[in-house]
Amino acid sequence: MKILLITSEEWNDFVYCNGVLTNWFEGFPAEFAQIYVSPGQPNNHICRKYFQITDAQMLRSIVGGPKAGKEIQMQTDTQQLEATKINARRKGVYGFMKKLSLWCRTPVVALQDAIWAWGKYDKEAMAKFVNDFNPDIVFCPRMVNPKLIRLERLVRTMTKAPFVAFTADDEASYQQYEWSPLYWIRRWYMHRIFEKHVPGFYKHYWTFSEEQAADYSRLYGVPTSTLYKCSDFPETFIARKVNNPIRMVFAGHIYCNRWKSLAAIGDALKEINKDGLKMVLDVYTIDELTKKQAQVLSPDRFINMKGAIPPAKLTEEYQKADIALHVESFDKKYRLATRVSFSTKIIDLMATGCAILAVCWNHHAGYQYLKGHDAAFCVDNFEDILPLLQKIVDNPPLVQKYARKAYECGKQNHSRENIQKQIMDKFQTIITNKSR
Repeated sequence: MKILLITSEEWNDFVYCNGVLTNWFEGFPAEFAQIYVSPGQPNNHICRKYFQITDAQMLRSIVGGPKAGKEIQMQTDTQQLEATKINARRKGVYGFMKKLSLWCRTPVVALQDAIWAWGKYDKEAMAKFVNDFNPDIVFCPRMVNPKLIRLERLVRTMTKAPFVAFTADDEASYQQYEWSPLYWIRRWYMHRIFEKHVPGFYKHYWTFSEEQAADYSRLYGVPTSTLYKCSDFPETFIARKVNNPIRMVFAGHIYCNRWKSLAAIGDALKEINKDGLKMVLDVYTIDELTKKQAQVLSPDRFINMKGAIPPAKLTEEYQKADIALHVESFDKKYRLATRVSFSTKIIDLMATGCAILAVCWNHHAGYQYLKGHDAAFCVDNFEDILPLLQKIVDNPPLVQKYARKAYECGKQNHSRENIQKQIMDKFQTIITNKSR
């Protein structure tokens, strides 16, 4: 089977260590090629064929430069491969726009939309790349936007292979919270072109959210289902002795006001530990703390900020911990922005041997999944954090009980064998039906 990927970012396991491509396709019996729209260089051991288009190429094509897009080779030299581990988004036009978007996101995104609408593709080079690879199926795992819609339509003129999509985000609904009129103008435009693009274009649409899958099926008439990340689970669950004090671990970004949820946990820990040390929280994050964040995420609230940590070391820390945290913001803007998201980290946490504590809005896809499978301690408001943590402190065997529940849910639903079979069966069915 030959699978052509169309994505936003390069397939780089070092820059996007939580990405799903290698997770899904490690050992998958297929050959891969990728078309992507960012300046970074790929670095993985699965895919060897790449066609790259960048903002800078598109901009140059508008002002009289060469047309955008070129086939590239993944670096093989050791020194050059090391260089690909650096996040290329910090450089050039792409990096400049990323920095601008921190304080004027919507105008910058609108400018990018314009560049990709007016830019000129090197259609001859792209057609040669697609035809030489001759895909059996085109898979588009991404959050769709105007530039990717145009690109997917263009590739469709170059191959008769069926298209399948995957998204982990709210792509075009109006369930958002923004004050910017420009944001809503763009959102209206995105919604309009999305509802024209999806029907009849994709043979299947995967999402992380059951609610979103049902909406897409109802609104656009496209076959849908959920698809999650996979992990490698031990054959049997081995219960670990619960630490004293009980140790909780959070690893990841604290942006989108996730730090407020961690701070609420800190407030609860201060109360729990007032008569002696019973529970602590270690936080591993690459993000720099503001002065306010440092004040509330501090040792006097029994929160230990550990900074960044390599994945291998993080695995070791989880092995020594009792409870792994998944937190999201309760602010309306971020609740709606992440409503249909399902952190890939949740599946990773199921394989750690820890119990999982989810602190997030009860309409969040990850919360609903964990709650529905009884696979985690779940809290959907700050007021319930203290009673739950106190209950755990008073009854430590609950940690082992929910660690087992997380493991059993993961092994049953997210083993590599099961997820890859789900992907393969869907692709083979679509390819077979196409040839009839």
